[in-house]
Amino acid sequence: MLPDIHNEVVRRALYLVGALVANVVASGISWRLAGVKRRGIRLMGRVFAAFFGLANLGLVVGCLLHLLRGRVDWFYAALLIMGFIFAYRIGGATIGRYP
Repeated sequence: MLPDIHNEVVRRALYLVGALVANVVASGISWRLAGVKRRGIRLMGRVFAAFFGLANLGLVVGCLLHLLRGRVDWFYAALLIMGFIFAYRIGGATIGRYP
């Protein structure tokens, strides 16, 4: 028999997948815009990347505070790791390290 999956676990997994998809799209857009030759569009790409990089750092701080309170949960640990990865990835476009 299949195990009974609680609705809360499914909801959190969908939130995690949604945040992952949003970060992948934001990362792709910011890297594409930051790699354009035109100065105005490149600046817009860097501002877009800085906004989403700071949003990911805010996510990291929120998850870290939640985990430090002693409430260890897989959802917040996964969001913490994802936030660090995408803050680094998107932040690379902000300082001009793009292909």
